[in-house]
Amino acid sequence: MAGPLMHMVEIDADPKKIYEALSTSKGLASFWTADSHAEPKVGSIAKFGFHGPTLEMKVDALEPEKRVRWSTHGGFPEWNGTAVTWEIKPGKNGGQEVTFNHDGWPASLPPAELASVNYTWGRIVGRLKKYAETGEPAPFFP
Repeated sequence: MAGPLMHMVEIDADPKKIYEALSTSKGLASFWTADSHAEPKVGSIAKFGFHGPTLEMKVDALEPEKRVRWSTHGGFPEWNGTAVTWEIKPGKNGGQEVTFNHDGWPASLPPAELASVNYTWGRIVGRLKKYAETGEPAPFFP
């Protein structure tokens, strides 16, 4: 199995605002893809459109203001068996530390493809920071 994709960012925002950004259609559409359909309900299927394929993620865990976890349900075959976890905890400098983890990647996935996905996630995490701090939507995939 390939190592997890991970990113950590300090966000100067209330944990409730960050959690809402990670668990609702409006929030996810504000920093990831404008075509986001999600509800903060464990067991629900969140759908993310990218002007072509639609990624489906099952909402596995929700801990308000602390954690969101999804597992791949369909849409991107190369993502089968992967899971995304967002963790929110108090940061050292007064804000919130948000840790992103996308794990479960098969060892057979070409390293260049894994690197490309990781780079994109890093940019998306940056958009989350900007949205949570300013309230201005800027989805990575408009």
